[in-house]
Amino acid sequence: MKKTELIEAHPEWKARIKDYQFLMDSYEGGHSFFEGEYLTSYIYESREEYEQRLANTALDNHVKAVVGIFNSFLFRQEPKREFGNLSNDLGLVNFLEDADMDGRSFDVVMRDISTYATIYGQCWCILDKPATQVQTRAEELEQGLRPYVSIFTPENVLDWQYARAVNGAYYLTYLKIFEGSDSGRDVFRIYTPTEISVVSIGSGDEDAVIDQVMPNQLGMIPAVCVYSQRSKERGIGISDCGDIARMQRSIYNEMSELEQLERISNHPSLVKTPGVRAHAGAGAIIDVPEDTPENLRPYLLQPSAASIDSLLNSINQKIEAIDRMSHMGGIRSIESRRLSGVALATEFQLLNARLAEKADNLEHAEEQIWRIYAAWQGTVWNGEVEYPDSFNIQDKYNDMVMLKTAKDAGVKNPVLNKEIEDNMLRLIVSEDRYEEIQSMPQKDAVTHMPVTNAPDLVTHLREMVQAGYTDEEMLALHPELEQVFGTQGFQPIVGDVE
Repeated sequence: MKKTELIEAHPEWKARIKDYQFLMDSYEGGHSFFEGEYLTSYIYESREEYEQRLANTALDNHVKAVVGIFNSFLFRQEPKREFGNLSNDLGLVNFLEDADMDGRSFDVVMRDISTYATIYGQCWCILDKPATQVQTRAEELEQGLRPYVSIFTPENVLDWQYARAVNGAYYLTYLKIFEGSDSGRDVFRIYTPTEISVVSIGSGDEDAVIDQVMPNQLGMIPAVCVYSQRSKERGIGISDCGDIARMQRSIYNEMSELEQLERISNHPSLVKTPGVRAHAGAGAIIDVPEDTPENLRPYLLQPSAASIDSLLNSINQKIEAIDRMSHMGGIRSIESRRLSGVALATEFQLLNARLAEKADNLEHAEEQIWRIYAAWQGTVWNGEVEYPDSFNIQDKYNDMVMLKTAKDAGVKNPVLNKEIEDNMLRLIVSEDRYEEIQSMPQKDAVTHMPVTNAPDLVTHLREMVQAGYTDEEMLALHPELEQVFGTQGFQPIVGDVE
């Protein structure tokens, strides 16, 4: 295989590789963003001055914040999994606890997949299994030979091809992965439905070396392309962070302008002739020759600080634009306090819809992963994976204030007041606890009849305690209790029932 053939990439990869690098730098921030040199250089600015400006400019990382919020909602509840035929698989527990042979659980791997898919628009997940031959299943378990997950970001997936089956479904026919460098050689792995090849090449080589060729035991490429949002091009997704990253870069440049303006405003430039002796620092003395003409005397150049406000307003407007693009105006910072109730509810609905779409894509991808896992284990996946379909996104503080205002209005309508109290209870406790409280007897629903025997007494006392009756109310409704037990003996009996 020729070197040019090996390093040849998909046209979409060539068109997007710079965007991929920019998106990852924007997410990582710190040194990666510094090395990317995303500041616009000035005319006649020296390299030293540019590097100094890079070092002095801080990055407000909105991309990482948005990705983190997305994942916090998506994985607030663990996905529900029914494993079907795989329930009795002896390697399943080990796979769930260490899915990538690096100590990370399957849930952690899925979070990473979600993170990369959100950043790039898509990422690739490959399930492989060691090719070591064993005689029995027991030997396989003893040696830890089981499927494991590898995640590849789009920078490393150079080429891919799809074909259409007779039934109309698309399937992967070719996949080329750059695995990294080993001992000065770049290592590639090429997948086809019939074989898997490991190919390497050195910096000075013209021909690539085929290090290993293995038969593909599955008859299919064990890879899944996980999308954040689908695009018209198969194998390419739509990033949730593309526009946000560009807006973040614009803010980054304005932060540099702001830093430069503050520096110059606080330390104005001195214009002088070579013969004038000036010293730097606050309160410095300037020696001017006595015969210096008036028009050559030194003076200070200091720009107006009015443009600082313009820069700050521009930055704030761009942050608001990021909140609109990510539908997080009601979650990030103080924006929720300025939105009306209708606007806030609409914002939450839009975010809920986006999260539901991302959850559906993750659910679909995980089902494909389990199908490949089952194929490696010699069975067929008939289980089920379910990610949350709806995300409870609401401003509980504003809702509680609204309900309290309605309750304090003093409307004499028991039905309305009961509805307000129910909604307040839903905001305070979890849904399970709410159902438990609602199933308890209510005061209005308790029927009070004279109790004449011990079983009825215990049952009725328990019912009244759960309904919230006080000791005084119980004695007022059932004076026969005092005749039977006396006031001194009633309290411990209630405590035992409770």
